[in-house]
Amino acid sequence: MKLAELIIAEARGRGLRHFFGLPGGGSPLDMMEAGRRLDVSFVSVAHESAAAIMAAYYGLMKNTAGLALSVKGVGAGNLAGGAVNAYFERMPVVCLSESSPTGVVQREMVQHCNHAQLFGAVVKYQNTLTAVDAAASVREAVFQAMDGRPGPALLNLPSDMGLVECGDPLAIKASPDASLPEDAQLAAARQFIQNAARPVIIAGADVVRAGAAKELLTLVENIGAAVLVNMDARGVVPESHPRWAGVLTGNYGPNIIETEVMNQADAALLIGADGMMTHVPWSVDLPTCELSLRSEYETLSPDPKVRVDGDLKETLKQLSTCNQPGFSDDQIQGIRQKVLQSFKRPDATQFAVQDLIEITRAVLPAEGVLFAETGAYVTMLEHLWKVENPNTYWGTTGGRTMGLAVPAILGAKLANPDMVAVGIGGDGSLLMRLGELETFARTGVTVPLIIINDQALGTMKSRQKSRDMPEYALDFHAVDFAGIATACGLSGVTVNTPERFERELKLAMQGDRTTLIDARVDPQAYQDSFGPTIGVLA
Repeated sequence: MKLAELIIAEARGRGLRHFFGLPGGGSPLDMMEAGRRLDVSFVSVAHESAAAIMAAYYGLMKNTAGLALSVKGVGAGNLAGGAVNAYFERMPVVCLSESSPTGVVQREMVQHCNHAQLFGAVVKYQNTLTAVDAAASVREAVFQAMDGRPGPALLNLPSDMGLVECGDPLAIKASPDASLPEDAQLAAARQFIQNAARPVIIAGADVVRAGAAKELLTLVENIGAAVLVNMDARGVVPESHPRWAGVLTGNYGPNIIETEVMNQADAALLIGADGMMTHVPWSVDLPTCELSLRSEYETLSPDPKVRVDGDLKETLKQLSTCNQPGFSDDQIQGIRQKVLQSFKRPDATQFAVQDLIEITRAVLPAEGVLFAETGAYVTMLEHLWKVENPNTYWGTTGGRTMGLAVPAILGAKLANPDMVAVGIGGDGSLLMRLGELETFARTGVTVPLIIINDQALGTMKSRQKSRDMPEYALDFHAVDFAGIATACGLSGVTVNTPERFERELKLAMQGDRTTLIDARVDPQAYQDSFGPTIGVLA
């Protein structure tokens, strides 16, 4: 089997039917041809960074690693930008980059650079493929992209190697079973819980990966904990549950949910909490107990009093026999309602983001999935959009990534066309991804894309204002996003009232093509709303 065929056959064996990228004249063309013959469709995109994101979310929906392709040099650099997104968002993707032909030692040529250094800070694994070890390298790249906390892996494919004979794919490498927690660590954790009169639990996505959400909820209820979740763990506890307090973003400033809860707690129990899911280092004066899926994972708190490593499901089962009165439901919801005062819809506003969120949540079915990114609305989604089940909310987490929603939802919908989903993004983010609107039309992906349009980088304008700086350099020229969408073969509408938005969203949910809804919110009210949502009340 030729090398290009091996890579595609291995991908097809894992359930992939698409891969993403921009082609070149050497081995990338061999990859495309192998995909055509083996029925794994190549999706040409407008920019390689979008290819990595599309592939990552495509793989996520297939419960494996996606595949993204680039040419060498500048193409690899663009692909590295998408790999950075996958790294910070904890998404599984194998980045396949054309590289210098075998035997080339001259470093400075057209499109030649050191890919190992280019990708080195973010990939979990990298190797240059050879005929001898190609099958093993592909298997290891996929394994590393998926193992534990997912992320990107890099395979360099020399431009003259695509048609080299190299053998057949190897069987998928499975992750090892989690180790069992040690009895002494469990005993210390039980004692920690028994000493806590008002514990707060901070739960992360490792709980979902361990299949331990049920065990977590049992522990929460038995010890009377208030629950905060990491940005990547929405739905690990149903957010209609009275013990759910909110999303911990790791800011630890005044007037935000994590600070208000921790001011009343006397201990923090961190369960599968990812150290990447915080804006600043841990700065809470509470004793902590860390339950971690793997011993090599960095703790969210720098000096936990107790740490238990190993199978989270088993750990939570062992600890769920603990009982404490803890917080009352009324105490938790009282704290939450105090913080939500900063999220109220602005008075005398024609069309506010709060309207958009409320209407979209009501229109989207209970099983529907939201894809989002960062913007002045990001904390509104994290507080006002209730998530009942894991894997139904894919908002930006450790990356706080602009330009995420468009490629993410396209990749996800190609993987799972029957999924009911909505994308919410910002105007600044869409300007990064306008070329991908054509990709929606060409692939036939059908989904509502809601673009919050204040004709500015609203988050940064709010930050300028909070620092007493004059407005400068952050307003956009007016752009007809609906017109651009129509020109690309999609449906496009512009709305500026809640009533019109609701009507157009319902039509888009039933449409036969992607509909871009250019939602012209009141810009000043929108920008001024950002500060209070992150605790800036003055």
